[in-house]
Amino acid sequence: MSVRFDPVLLSYELAIRALSAFDLAKRAHLSPATVSAALAGRRIAEASAREIEKVLKAVPPSEILKRLIPPPPTGPA
Repeated sequence: MSVRFDPVLLSYELAIRALSAFDLAKRAHLSPATVSAALAGRRIAEASAREIEKVLKAVPPSEILKRLIPPPPTGPA
């Protein structure tokens, strides 16, 4: 099974944690290509999605960055 992340939301989650795509790939033990695919909104393996989830849970967002970086819009445009 595969899943697709919202690329805007995933980018925001990385930004408020001060993580780059390379940092995420390294911490999640994934290839940079897999993380790039997730950030582009392409489907990735469910196991890879779980590894990304683990990293996002393990690295708390910075309260300062959360105030400085506007969250992505929600709902219909």
